[in-house]
Amino acid sequence: MNINLACVLVAMCGILRSTDLYFRNPVIATLPVVVLISWEHLINLALISPVFWIKRAQFRLIALRDLFYFVMVGCGASAMGVLCFTEAFHYINPALAVLMQKLQPVMTITLGVILLRERVSRSFFGWAALAIICSYFVSFGLTDPFTGEWKKIATGAGLAAAAAFFWGSGTIWGKLLLNKYDQSFVLASRFLLGSLFSVSLALILHGGLKSEQILPEGLFKSIFYMAAISGILATSFFYAGLKWVKASLASILELFFPVSSVLIMWLSFNRPITAVQIAAALLMFFAVYRVNRLTDA
Repeated sequence: MNINLACVLVAMCGILRSTDLYFRNPVIATLPVVVLISWEHLINLALISPVFWIKRAQFRLIALRDLFYFVMVGCGASAMGVLCFTEAFHYINPALAVLMQKLQPVMTITLGVILLRERVSRSFFGWAALAIICSYFVSFGLTDPFTGEWKKIATGAGLAAAAAFFWGSGTIWGKLLLNKYDQSFVLASRFLLGSLFSVSLALILHGGLKSEQILPEGLFKSIFYMAAISGILATSFFYAGLKWVKASLASILELFFPVSSVLIMWLSFNRPITAVQIAAALLMFFAVYRVNRLTDA
């Protein structure tokens, strides 16, 4: 593939993912977050379910230890990651929740060191610490920590950080699975287990999936867009381009996601972020870029 086209695909992934904000914001004003996440997973599962038949030989490979990895990918990285990310919208500017996701490489590499015993250079810890410190100012700016507003922001930032953790850890569990299973089979299993987990939560917490509310109000179209376009299609673009783009360059191209998200929230929803938060985000981007450079083959 032409390198320019590969770069465009990675950038397009970020732009498509950011358009999710046009739909996620209005939907969570009507639906409980758990119900929304359930529908997203069910739609993704319906679209990708043929993989289970095509790759049915993979089922014979499943060992007991692998079940733990599959559960962590499906229930943790998929369901809990999206749930925490979306729930954060209730507490902070969604653009800030998006910015916090740039911590994922730091968390992924740290977990890789702990769980996979991967080696990193000493400078990794300095850049990782800088990224984490900057994430504080991305979240809080210069907000007085003794005000009531700080507690709300802290809750939202904590949820966004939890989403980054779940998604970052999902890379580790997924890497372990991909040593043995086909990528499409792992992805399909992710949505299957994520669906079972999120639907169970929806039944326990809200008594069902509220289909009688989704269809008459036209919410299904918005949910389908989030699942199919900013979800599966955007991810497909990303993996197609990533195969031909170095990790360090990809980490820059991925900035289309947070930058586009900030612009959407600012111009379309009148929710700008402060100059301090922008400066902290830029410094955090650079620190994460350096972290990616340390692991770029």
